[in-house]
Amino acid sequence: MTLTRPPARYFFFATLIALSGYASISQAAPREDADYIAEQTVTRELFEAAIEAERTTIVSAIQFDLQSKGVKLPNPDRFLDLIMEEFIDGFTETMQNETANLYVSRFSEQDLADIAAFYRTQAGQALINQTPDLILEGSRIGRIAGQRAGKNLGKRLAARIKSEGLIEVDDPNLLSRLIDALK
Repeated sequence: MTLTRPPARYFFFATLIALSGYASISQAAPREDADYIAEQTVTRELFEAAIEAERTTIVSAIQFDLQSKGVKLPNPDRFLDLIMEEFIDGFTETMQNETANLYVSRFSEQDLADIAAFYRTQAGQALINQTPDLILEGSRIGRIAGQRAGKNLGKRLAARIKSEGLIEVDDPNLLSRLIDALK
């Protein structure tokens, strides 16, 4: 029995088929990486931490809105918890999908692979695990920084308004009252 070599066109077609399979795998990888990154970084825990950091403001806004409609809540904090129970899972799922879409549109295939690889490392997982606490602490630090920055803001702004003529009014008494209020 003699073996005959297949024509060269078979190798050509086999190579095309193999490469087309490789191309579809490489095209799927960026979306898979983007999904992984979003699943790791856009989490329920992250949103819960962000909401917790702003809980007082959110509860106040809910109370104000409902009171304007004649509703006074007996336990506004519990009401926010109920809202979040209904809201957070759907919100997280939508945010993960939209974030992955954004990543695919903004990052190269290599960038996505590198970012995903980082999040698979021990350091990446440590960052992910600490992010909710970092948000809470960052919010606390931001409030302090805002208070410090705002402490002399009124005096500085009043001085600029007066010296640079930044606000023009028809009634000079109005400008004087504004400058006095800022001091």
